[in-house]
Amino acid sequence: MQKFFFDMKDGVPMRDRTGIEFNTNAEAISHCKEIAQDFRDNSLRDDQDLEILVVNESGKEIYREFVHCEPE
Repeated sequence: MQKFFFDMKDGVPMRDRTGIEFNTNAEAISHCKEIAQDFRDNSLRDDQDLEILVVNESGKEIYREFVHCEPE
């Protein structure tokens, strides 16, 4: 298993210091999409610049999801 971090950025980066372990990059990306969907459905803020970055334990960004863009 590998640890992945889910950093948030809306002009000012907010680092995830805890992370979550997943077996694959695909599982971490899927989790990121679920987080973004939760923000779309439940957030009281409409921050159009909010994005979630998936960073692996080596520090490499593997995926980026803009929260207020509907997924394809």
